[in-house]
Amino acid sequence: MRPRVLERVTDEHGPIDVIEQGGEVALHFGNHTSQSAWRPAEPEKLCFAYYRAMTLPLALHPGATRIGILGLGGGVLAKFLLEHTESSIHAVDLRPALAPLAARHFGLALDHPRLTLRFGDVTAANWEPPAPLDVFLLDLFDQDGMVRLPDRTVERLAAAIAPGGMICLNLWRNHMPMVVEAHRQLSAHFHPDALVAHVPDRLNTVMTYRREPWQPADLEAGLKRLTAAPAPLRRAQGQAWQWLQPLRGQRR
Repeated sequence: MRPRVLERVTDEHGPIDVIEQGGEVALHFGNHTSQSAWRPAEPEKLCFAYYRAMTLPLALHPGATRIGILGLGGGVLAKFLLEHTESSIHAVDLRPALAPLAARHFGLALDHPRLTLRFGDVTAANWEPPAPLDVFLLDLFDQDGMVRLPDRTVERLAAAIAPGGMICLNLWRNHMPMVVEAHRQLSAHFHPDALVAHVPDRLNTVMTYRREPWQPADLEAGLKRLTAAPAPLRRAQGQAWQWLQPLRGQRR
């Protein structure tokens, strides 16, 4: 089936396309890379496997009530978390033009009482993140790939994490210099032994950092929370749980 352009807008940063093909609606920044996607006929399923991996911190945290998302895209992850958790969602992005597209094509309710949207340049010297946050999910890509954050921005992101909180980011393994740089930046504020989930058959790796070292007991507690989660969230977390790599010094 040929792709069909549902809407195209252009802002100061370039084109944004919403494309439907085979029942899947996807967001593109003027190239072939999908920035967000969902299937309206299957609204409770996360299309992107790495989205499922980014739900893992919700099982690992004992009670995440405030979740930040850096990189709104089509709002797919924000929508899913609003529908299947009781947490407030605080999303940040550079491009305000994404909000109406997320509402029209990806089902995000912009007036949801637990949703806060903020737009601005996170690399700017005066940018401040929403705080405090229990979990901060970073999915920051543009038309050229992964976006490198200045050290000062990472420092502010780290300061926004509440005690016992976590920061989780999606990385592309084929951009290893960027992966190494992101790890260097986050290791300056969190324990360097991140919890790692490699998405199979994809180049995505999702890494979750916190200030304390990860322990086997954390995973045991996470499994118990996972089994108590609503079914759509439980399915996403259950699949992603299989992608977790062993903790340092531990064997499967």
